[in-house]
Amino acid sequence: MKAKFDFKKLNLDRGQTRMLVMITAAVAVSVFCLLSAKALWSQAAYHRQVLSAKKEAVKQLKSNLDTIETLKTQYDSFNSANPNAIGGKNVADANAAPPDGENGRIVLNALPAKYDFPALISSVTKIMTINRIGNPGIAGSDQSATISSQPTANPQAVEIPLSLSGLTTYSGAQNLVRDLERSIRPFDITKLQLSGSSASLSVSASVTTYFQPAKILSSGTKEVK
Repeated sequence: MKAKFDFKKLNLDRGQTRMLVMITAAVAVSVFCLLSAKALWSQAAYHRQVLSAKKEAVKQLKSNLDTIETLKTQYDSFNSANPNAIGGKNVADANAAPPDGENGRIVLNALPAKYDFPALISSVTKIMTINRIGNPGIAGSDQSATISSQPTANPQAVEIPLSLSGLTTYSGAQNLVRDLERSIRPFDITKLQLSGSSASLSVSASVTTYFQPAKILSSGTKEVK
């Protein structure tokens, strides 16, 4: 018995198979193209963000450079064109003793960057000695164990209260107040009591001075996602 082949059906099956293969290949190519396009689009978007961040950084850098020049000009003018801020001589000598000195150095030294209570007491003692305050007394609380002098990004001035007392004359009391006001380090006199005669005067004062931790200036990095 001989088998009979249906060539038309065979040709149709082959045609359908080729079409299925072509459709499958077309779908695979389309999926590949879509995935590639998505990857390229994401990469392009990322590069746009990087370029934008770089442009912003360059713009900020240029602004900083302009600000540096402006600040330098203002600083030089503040030092040379203005009189001494605390009534002394405006001199550039680094060894000049208060109240003499440049305004820039006076301002920079006004608020110490570290809490140093013994140094503060020594400074106040010197002021009282210069004004010949008899039986000088300086009272205050040393907070070295609790107050931090570590630099911060946003430093704030910290108050240090003191109580002063002694014996002097009326003119001596005036000179003491004047020297506290002219000190490079600021002293706020919050209370002043005087008793006795102009030749023998008992002085009692409450004053507040300050220190301010240094400011941290640091550069950072930014992740672009």
